[in-house]
Amino acid sequence: MIRHLRIFDFAIATLRRNPAKTLVVVVVYSLLVAIMASLLFYLRACRRESRHLLADSPEIIVQRVRGGRHELTPVDRADGIREIRGVGDVTPRVWGYSYDPPTGTTLTLWGADGVPSKSLDFVGEDVEYKSLRDGCVVGSGLADLRFLGIGDRFPIRRWDGTLFAPRVVGIFTARSALLTNDLVVLPTSDLRRVFGIDDDLCTDISVEVYNPNEIANVAGKILKRWPDARTVTRTQILQTYDAIFDWRGGLWTTMLMCCIAAFAILIWDKGTGLTEEEFRTIGLLKATGWKSRDVMEFKFFEGIVVSAISLVSGLIIAQVHLLWFDGFIFARVIKGWSVLFPSFAVNPVLDASTLLICIALTIVPYAVASLIPSWRASVSDPDTVLRT
Repeated sequence: MIRHLRIFDFAIATLRRNPAKTLVVVVVYSLLVAIMASLLFYLRACRRESRHLLADSPEIIVQRVRGGRHELTPVDRADGIREIRGVGDVTPRVWGYSYDPPTGTTLTLWGADGVPSKSLDFVGEDVEYKSLRDGCVVGSGLADLRFLGIGDRFPIRRWDGTLFAPRVVGIFTARSALLTNDLVVLPTSDLRRVFGIDDDLCTDISVEVYNPNEIANVAGKILKRWPDARTVTRTQILQTYDAIFDWRGGLWTTMLMCCIAAFAILIWDKGTGLTEEEFRTIGLLKATGWKSRDVMEFKFFEGIVVSAISLVSGLIIAQVHLLWFDGFIFARVIKGWSVLFPSFAVNPVLDASTLLICIALTIVPYAVASLIPSWRASVSDPDTVLRT
C-alpha cells in the first residue's frame, strides 16, 4: 500500500511540474464532460416533468379517423364506451389550434370539460375547470409575451372571422409549463363557438380505465365496435414524448460533433506517443530500479487524476449551467417551441446511468490512451530510451 501511495504521489508531482499542459487538458476535458452531462441531465429532467404531468391523463383517447386523418367524433359514442366493463369516466373533449398574430405562434385551445391533465395548477380566481363558465385560463409563457394579467381581456379570432375576447381568470403555474406554456382553456360551450363545432360532435373522447392491465382489452373492444376509430393510450403518449426528447437530444449531439472530434484528436495525440521529456522520465525510472508494472501504474494514476478532476469539474459546471442559467445553450432545441419556450425548474439528478455514460465516453478512452505509449516505453531498454 505504501508503494502504491508513493507512486500516486509521484504522479501528482509530475502533473504539477507541467501546470500549463495539465491545465489545458483539464479545461478542455471538463468542458466536454459539462456539455455531455448537461444534455443528459436536461433530457432526463424533461422526461421526469412530462411523466409527472401526464401521470393522471386519460388512460385511453378515442379519435375518429377518415382517409388517414383525424376527424371530429360523434358525442354519442361516449354512451357506447360507457357500456364496456371496466370503464370509468368517459368525457367528450373539444380542443384545437388557433394562430395568434401578435406572438406569431400557434396556440392550443382546450375546452374546460376535458382538461388533458388534472395536475395543471393555475393561480387566479377561485374556480375549477369543470365550473369554468366565463373567462379563460392561459399559460404563463403566453401571459408573459402578451402582458396578460388576471382580469385582462384576451382576444381570440373565431372560425367566421369575428373576435371573441374572454376575461383571463387564471394563469397556469410554471411547474406545468412543459404542457401549458401555449395553452388556453375556455368553457367548452365558448370553444365550440370559436371553432364552429356542433354540440353533437367533439374532437376526441377521453376514457378512464379502472384496471391498468385492462387498457389494451378496452381499446380492442372500442376498435372492434367502431372500425373508423383510433385509440391512443397514455403509455403511447409517454413513449412519444420520450422519442421526441431523444430525437431533439440527438439533433443537438450532432451539432456537438466538432467538440467530440476535438477531444478525439486530443486522445489520438495522447495515444500516438510520448514527449521527449516523458521518454527520458520513464528511462530514468527504469534505470533506478522501477519495473514496467510500476511505470504503467504511474501513468495510470496520472490519467486517473486528470480524468477525476475533469469529471468532477464538468459535473459542477453542468449543475451551474442548469440551475443558474436554465440550460440556455440547448434549451430551445430540446423544448422545441418556435416562439413560446416553456420555462420550468430543471432539477438535475446524478444517477448511476448518467455517470456511467460520462465515464464510458470520456474517462475510459483517456485512461487507455495514456497507457498505450507508456507500455511501449516501459518495455524498452532504459539505455535505449535515454539515448533517444
